[in-house]
Amino acid sequence: GRVHDARALTESGLLEGPGETTTHDPGSSSVPHIADKGYVGMGLITPVKKLPGLPLSEADKNFNRAIDRIRWRIEQVIAHLKTWKTLKTGYRRPIDALPDAITTILGIIFTYTL
Repeated sequence: GRVHDARALTESGLLEGPGETTTHDPGSSSVPHIADKGYVGMGLITPVKKLPGLPLSEADKNFNRAIDRIRWRIEQVIAHLKTWKTLKTGYRRPIDALPDAITTILGIIFTYTL
C-alpha cells in the first residue's frame, strides 16, 4: 500500500505483546522476530546487507542462509493458506475464537510441512 511495511508494522503494534516492545533488548526475555532487509534497524533479526564493493564474509553468508531457510518455510505456509477456499470466505465463528483458529491451523501446517 501507501505505507512502508516497517511503518505499518510499528503502527500496528503486532510486535508488542504483554511486556514486549518493538526493539529487542538482548537482556530481555522477549523473543526477537525474523524479517527481511526492509526491516533493518527495528530490532528484528534481518539478513546482513552486502556493502557496495565488498564481499560478504562466509559467516555472514551462513547467517543469511539460516534466516532464508526459516523465512522460506513461513512464505510457503502463507502461500498454502492463501489457496484455502475457507480463508477466501467470511469468517463465520465468534471473533474471540479467531486467534485460536489461526494458531490451530498454523500448528497443523507446520506439523505436516517440517
